Amino acid sequence: MTAGGTDASPATAPPRDDGPSRPAAGDGGGAPHDGGTSRTATLRRLAALARRLGGRAWRQARRVPPALWVRATGRSPGTGRPTAAFLRRRMLVLPALALIALALSTAAYNDVHRRSEELRDRSVPALVGLAQARTSLGLAQAQAELRLLNPEHAGLVELGETYRSHLAEATHSLNRVAQSGALSKAEEQELRVVSGLVVAYGDKIAWADRNRTSRVLRQAGVAYAAGMLRSPQPAGGEQHPTTVLDRIEVLEEQLLDESGDLADWSPLNQAAAAAAALVAALFAFAVVGTSVFLRDRLRLVSLQIVAASVPVLLTPVLLTVGGAQEHAAQEDVHEAVAQLEYVTAVSGVGREIESVAGGAAARMGSAHPDGWALTAGVAVPVTGLAALACGVTLYLYARPYPPHFTRRKDADA
Repeated sequence: MTAGGTDASPATAPPRDDGPSRPAAGDGGGAPHDGGTSRTATLRRLAALARRLGGRAWRQARRVPPALWVRATGRSPGTGRPTAAFLRRRMLVLPALALIALALSTAAYNDVHRRSEELRDRSVPALVGLAQARTSLGLAQAQAELRLLNPEHAGLVELGETYRSHLAEATHSLNRVAQSGALSKAEEQELRVVSGLVVAYGDKIAWADRNRTSRVLRQAGVAYAAGMLRSPQPAGGEQHPTTVLDRIEVLEEQLLDESGDLADWSPLNQAAAAAAALVAALFAFAVVGTSVFLRDRLRLVSLQIVAASVPVLLTPVLLTVGGAQEHAAQEDVHEAVAQLEYVTAVSGVGREIESVAGGAAARMGSAHPDGWALTAGVAVPVTGLAALACGVTLYLYARPYPPHFTRRKDADA
C-alpha cells in the first residue's frame, strides 16, 4: 500500500523455476523408438544388400552354362587359327578326361572287389573256424563231464571217441583259422596262445581220465580243466581274458568288427566314385561340344569319336553296377556270419554252422565277383585304347591345319 491508501499496481512476478524443461516430441525424447527405427532400417539395408548380391550371383550363375557351351563348341572369339588350336587342345583334353575317369572308376571298383575277396576267402572262413572251435570245446567238456562225473558210470568207462573227435575238431578248426590269413600279428599271437591252452586242457582231461578210479583226482582234474576252458566269473571290461573260450570270443568280436568295416563304404571309395562320375560327365560334355565344332567348322560327323566315346562312358557304368552288386552281397554276408556269435554248444550245432557258412558263400556267389572282375579286366584295356583313339582321331583331323605361331616383332624396330 502507498501512503495515499490506494493499492499500487502489482509488480510483474519473477519467472518460476520448475526444474529442467521437458523436451518436445521429436527433440530427442523418443530415444527407444528411434533405436528400434534404426535397427529396422539396418535390417532393411541388409535385406536389400542380400537381394542385390543374390541377384548378382544368380545372373552370374545363369551365364555359366552358355559360357561353358561356347567354350566346349569352340565358338568363342580367338586369334590365329582357331580350328587348329581347338583340335590340338581337344586332342589332349579328351584322352586325359577319359583316362582320369577310367582310373578313378577302376580304383573304386577294385577297392570293393578286394573287400569281397577278403570277406569270402579270409574273414568268413576265420569266423566259421572260431565258431566251430568254440562249440566243439563246449561239446568236448560236456562229454568229459558225462563220462567222468556222471554217478552212473563215473570211473568205470573211458572218455571215448566222441570226446576225442570234438577235441580234434576244435584243434583242426583253430589251425584253419591260423591259415586263413584274416588275422593280424597280434591276433595270430593270441591264437597261438589259445592253441597252447587247448593242448593243456586236453592234457588235464587226459590226466583225470587216467586217474578215474580216484574220485578226488578225477573231480579235481575235470574242475581244473573246466576252469581253463571258461572262468566262473565273467571278465570285466578292462580285464584281459585268460580262459580259452573267453579268448576265442574276443577274437570273434574283433574279426566281426573287421568284417563289418569291410562291408561298409569307405570314404576313399565314395570320393573316387563321385569324382569318376564328374569327370565322365565332363568328358561327355566335351565330346558333344567337339562334335558340334566338327560339324560347324569341318562339315563332318565324326563316327570315330562317337564310337570311341562309348566304352569310355559305358565302363564306369558297368563298374558301378558291379561294385554296387558286390557291396550289397558284402552286407548280407556280414549279417549272416554275425549270427555265428550266438550259436552255442548244443547237439547239431555243427550243421547249423555249416548252413550259415554255405548261405554266406551262396550269397557272395550270387553277386558274381569273379565275373565282374573278368568284365573289368576286359573293359579297362578296351577303354584305354578308346581314349587314345579319341586323341589320334583329332590329331588326324588337325593335320591339314598346321600350327600357327605369331611372329615376334623386334622391340627396337
